[in-house]
Amino acid sequence: MLQRRATRTSRELTPAEQERLAEYRRQIAEELPDLQARDQMRKDARQESTLSGELRRAIHESDVSLAEIATRAGITPIMLDDFLTGERTLRSDVIDRLASSLGYELSRAE
Repeated sequence: MLQRRATRTSRELTPAEQERLAEYRRQIAEELPDLQARDQMRKDARQESTLSGELRRAIHESDVSLAEIATRAGITPIMLDDFLTGERTLRSDVIDRLASSLGYELSRAE
C-alpha cells in the first residue's frame, strides 16, 4: 500500500492577518503572568494537609470534568476554580456535596 507523506504549504500573511496575530500575541503576553500565578496557587492549595486540600486533590484526580463536578455540587465553575486556587472557601453543605459527588464519605476515626 502506498503511504502518503504530509506536505507543508505556506504563504505570506496579509497585513490584516499580521496585525491580528500581533494582537493575539499581545493579549497572550498580558494574560500569561496571571495564568501562571493562578496555576501556582492551584498547586499550593492542592498541597495543603487539610480537608480542603484533600478535596482539591480528589477533584484534580477525578475523571469527571470540572464543569460537571461544579454542577453536581450546585456551584458555578468559577466558584469551583476559586476554591481550587484557595481564593474561596466553601460552605460546609457545598463541601459535603463535592465530597459526595466524588465518592468520599466522612466518618469518625476511632
